Amino acid sequence: MIFNPNMKRHWTRKYGEGFEGHTLDSTLIEAALRKSLVEGTVFEIGAGTGYFTKVMEGWGYDVAATDLVVGDTMDITKERRGEYDNVVAIGVLHHILEIDDLRSALENIKAMATKKISLAVKLPSEDIRKRSRHANRYGVLDYIGVLGSPVTVTECGYLSMLEWEVGADA
Repeated sequence: MIFNPNMKRHWTRKYGEGFEGHTLDSTLIEAALRKSLVEGTVFEIGAGTGYFTKVMEGWGYDVAATDLVVGDTMDITKERRGEYDNVVAIGVLHHILEIDDLRSALENIKAMATKKISLAVKLPSEDIRKRSRHANRYGVLDYIGVLGSPVTVTECGYLSMLEWEVGADA
């Protein structure tokens, strides 16, 4: 199993009606995401109950989304689903249990994105492993190791939006 087994229950219970408990953070994420996305298609990994999917669709994007909550068992560490102008993952990659699986997931994300990768991630702080249920906080160097240096890093409350330009125009 690559994800924490309680993730589906956690997302369903906590975010069943939206993104409660993170109103300010979700506003910051929306602003960073809106600025990050390029015209075209979006593939959202770990869409949960679809909060950000609906936001991006409201902005006029054609969004394909995957998540365990909606019964999609895609394993991003092993699977790729076509090519998309934008590949997005918001607050989900820290649920991957092993660093090698994270690297595989990032390789697959890189292969699917034709223009832009936008990842809202939880980065570690000094005492994060002591005060958090999520022991799997990967540092920015873990992302750089696969994707290269991000173009932009935007603080969004409890998450940081890391962005990469990919493809011929990068």
